[in-house]
Amino acid sequence: MRLSVPQLAVCLLNLQVITCIHAQDTLEPGVHPCRVKAQVEPCRTIREADVMWERRVWRVIDLNEKVNSSLAMPQGSRAGCMDLFGIIRHGLLDEGSITAYDPGPEKVDDAFTLPMTRPELERLFDTIDTLRPVPIARIMIKEDWIFDRQRGEMIVRIIGIAPMIEVRGELGEVRGYEPIFWLYYPECRLLFARWVHREDKDGNAISYESYFAQRRFKSTIIKVANMQERRINAYRSGLDALLEGEAIRDQLYNMGFDLWHY
Repeated sequence: MRLSVPQLAVCLLNLQVITCIHAQDTLEPGVHPCRVKAQVEPCRTIREADVMWERRVWRVIDLNEKVNSSLAMPQGSRAGCMDLFGIIRHGLLDEGSITAYDPGPEKVDDAFTLPMTRPELERLFDTIDTLRPVPIARIMIKEDWIFDRQRGEMIVRIIGIAPMIEVRGELGEVRGYEPIFWLYYPECRLLFARWVHREDKDGNAISYESYFAQRRFKSTIIKVANMQERRINAYRSGLDALLEGEAIRDQLYNMGFDLWHY
């Protein structure tokens, strides 16, 4: 049986923890106004014996937030530039460089178990284009927080990324959001590194890969792996859910500080 890249990584996790860290991309102007020639360093490994503490975290990036809005619009107004969803679509249908995984009928499968076929993706994108002028409202991220005792540092490794669309009721009211598919993030790094997200104040290109690696986004934590796999909104609502997510975020940062002094 042939294993997919994510399944192979899961097998390797029995031997070691694989950690992707941000590398300084080699960014050079290309022919395309929004594309660059880029390289990303391969993931570094952490010995299992050096993993002192780890948590798996799910968070959501709201594209309506001003700080995140650049993910939903092209760089500047130059022709040919694409937003994050456009780049994902390009990688799936034009390049075939990344794989989309079906989230299942309940939209909760984030284990990268069922690759979607090209006809399935084409039908999905046709539906999204027809029904939703602004298709993607949020982005869900699955990531691991790992404290490396040997280096004395907390490492955050993005595992998966999922575009989300609005779920509306019979009267058109927004009832929530659901992922349309999951992408295995390490497989997306090179694609994201080749597209410019924006330029900094000195005119240097910042790729989408750098954007995520440098954590320039604002997000809300919705679930942590040691919470009986329950989302925060399953036992908190409204402001309480937001405050709970912020409390968990603070705990993660404080845990890294405490372990560093251990």
